Formats: sequence, C-alpha cells, structure tokens
Amino acid sequence: MKNTLLLTLALGLANAASLHAATVEVFLTGSTAFRANAYVASTKLFVGSNPTIYYGDSAHGGAGSGFSSSTASWVMTGAPITQLTNISGNTLVVHGLFTGSIQGIQTVEQSTPLVFAAPSGTPNGNCNAYVTNTPTIGFSDASSASTPFPAAGNYAEDSVAVQPFVMCVSSNLLSKISNISLEQMVYGIPNGRLPLSTWSNKSADTNNWVYMVQRTKDSGTRRVETAQANYAYNDSVGIYIWDATNKFWYAPTDNVIVAAGSFPHGIVGPAGLNSVNGNWGQGYVGGGDVRTALADGIATTNQSIGYLSFADAKSLTLGGSNWAQVVSLNGLWPTAAGVNLRGNTGTNDFSPITQGYYSCWGELVMVYPIDPSLITDSKITAFQLGSQTTPGSFLGVFNAQTKINGGSPTVGSIENEIELSKVAGATAIRLSDMKSNRSAVGGIISPF
Repeated sequence: MKNTLLLTLALGLANAASLHAATVEVFLTGSTAFRANAYVASTKLFVGSNPTIYYGDSAHGGAGSGFSSSTASWVMTGAPITQLTNISGNTLVVHGLFTGSIQGIQTVEQSTPLVFAAPSGTPNGNCNAYVTNTPTIGFSDASSASTPFPAAGNYAEDSVAVQPFVMCVSSNLLSKISNISLEQMVYGIPNGRLPLSTWSNKSADTNNWVYMVQRTKDSGTRRVETAQANYAYNDSVGIYIWDATNKFWYAPTDNVIVAAGSFPHGIVGPAGLNSVNGNWGQGYVGGGDVRTALADGIATTNQSIGYLSFADAKSLTLGGSNWAQVVSLNGLWPTAAGVNLRGNTGTNDFSPITQGYYSCWGELVMVYPIDPSLITDSKITAFQLGSQTTPGSFLGVFNAQTKINGGSPTVGSIENEIELSKVAGATAIRLSDMKSNRSAVGGIISPF
C-alpha cells in the first residue's frame, strides 16, 4: 500500500512538472548595425550553443539565401542553458527581426506587432511559417532619450555595448579622399552632397559632386551621425539615391519603396509589415543597403561617402580586404592600426575610442517592458525576462555586464561574445573596456 501511494505521488509530480513545462518566447528587433552580435550571442543561450535555426525569406526581411549572422530575420529554438535558471524546464524560442534602431524602440513601446520568422520549415534554411507578435526587446544605436520615444512608464532602457562607426567612400574615391572632417559632415548632412573641390582644392571640381548616402529617419546610425554633427532628431537631412541600373545619383521625389534605387523612388530596402518602412521618410532602410550602394564601383559617376557601423563596413572589400573603403575622420582612425585597419584579419585595438580620441561611436542600448504581462501577446513573464541585474533571468544572462555585476563575463551574454570575438576582430566594444564616456548621444567625450 505504501509503495503504491509513493508511486502515485511520483507520477503526480511528474505530470505536474510536464504541465508546467512550456515555451518561452522572446522577440528581438531594432538595430541593424548590431544584428550580427545579437545573433551570435543568442546562439549561446541554448544548450551546446546549438539551437535549431530557421531564416526568414527576403519578403519578410531576411536574405532568401546565404544564411548567416548578418541575416536580419531568423528564429532559434531549443533547450536553454543552465545559467537561465528562471527559464529552466521550458523550451526557449528567440525570434529576431532587425528593422532599425528607432523603429525598434517605437514598436516595443507602442506594442506594435511585427511579422517574425516561426520555427517551422527547413532547419538552417528558410522557415515556411511566420508569426505576428509584439517585439519584446528593441536594440538601438542611440539612446531613446535622443529620439521621440524615450523609455518611460512600463519601459526601461539598459546599456549593452559601444558601437563603433566609420566613414567609408565608394571605391573610385579612394585615390581622391583619404580623410573626412567634422566640418565636412556638418555641411554635407543637410545638403546631401559636397563638391569634390572640398578635398581637391581645384576650381574644376566645384560642380563635381560627392554624395552622402543616408539612412531613413528610424535609423540609429543616422541619429548618431547627425547628433555628432550637433543636429537634432528633426533637423533636415539631404537625401540622394543611387540608381543601381542607370548609374547616377538623384534627388527622389516620392516615398515608394524599392529593393534597389531607381529614379525617382525614395526608399531603398525591404518594405516591412504593411510597408511600415515607408513611414520614416526617404533614404536607405538598412546598413546593408548603404553598403551595397557604396560597393557599386562599376560607374565612375558613383562618388559617395557613407556612415556605417564597424560591422557593415568590414565587408566593403575592394581588392578583397576587410575595411578596405574606410577613411579617417579628422585624421583619426577607430583602431590603433590606423590606415592598416584596411585588410586587418586579427585583433582590433579600439584604444582610440576607449580612451576618447575617436568620436564616431554610439552606446548601444536595449528597451524592454518591466512587466511583460501588461502586453497582451507577451510570451514571457517578468520573472523570466528580468533585467541585466536579475541573475538567472533572460536579460540577467543575455545582457549581464561585469561593469555592473563584477566578476568575469557571463556565458550566454552579449558581453562575453564581444570578448570572445576580439581575436578575430571584434566589431563592438564592452562597456567595461571604456575609459571615456558621453553624457548624451553625439555629446562631448570625457573620461570617467
């Protein structure tokens, strides 16, 4: 009788445990500049760093082929690592859809549903299903306080890392432009172009234009760039688009969204859910779209410069070398290698940034709900989501910071992945490595 009772209790407890096992889902959006870092860190949240991964197709913000960490739409599923004690016993699903920093902040704070890849289809290939859901976390290259959507009420903002940016030129300008000054940025941003005579000092180049490739208004990269030149969020930005077929730059006259620039259309990139990318004015939707325009060196008419994340600029590879089209700003480079950054395949020494000399950088942040239960379609609890100071929670692992919590980088954290990537050329900087700081986006740099 006693053994029967114990067996009944054991079966009851097992059934109770199975009833409580569930799927915990997190929906990431925001910064396209940080998408590769977020992707790699997300894989480490699963046992064996080996989740099952599906990728969104090109119609849903993905690539359609060539799946990698740079793909903007994906979903991962599997068992969470043991460090995620608040999610233990559940299946973890992490969805990624990187639309742009400021759009990411807005969609999180306003509970705007997006179409994410769903875990169905061909593993390590295209998914065949999608799910519409409110994003949980929005990454941004610029603090929400510098945008129309400051985190408030049920929404918090935590710092994640430092995102370096660089000035890049189209390949046929490398022999003509070796440096860009802040004064040239100040002039070029509202005008959208500068005469080549600005560099050559030749009167014959007065009407020989160099165009500035600009993102749409929801871009955190654009916000960091304009703030660095002391412009406010709503100050005007000159927009020119590269006609990829006919090989010329033009001032657009409409807000039609196209995959590649074509006169007279004004937005280049994916349309987004319900063509949401058409709501942010003219320009290029993603850093990859800017990179494509700068990489078209076939026509001599493509004289252009652009402000890119360090990660996106890496694959501007004239002659097959990394960061081949990067030029200095005010005579300074983002790494101690200087011009030898071009072609670098090893460690990047970011001391010009960490020590406060080089100014093209922004502090990446994430915005998230304090109480996800207030969002009707949330698939994670406040206990499970937590914050960067909540051990065992999703954010307590994913965004753990030694600068705040001490110790060594936490396995599964973005910070840890940045540390591990240093030997192969990290594209972001740990907060704990910084010896200088800014009081605001684009603001004066000062030591801690």
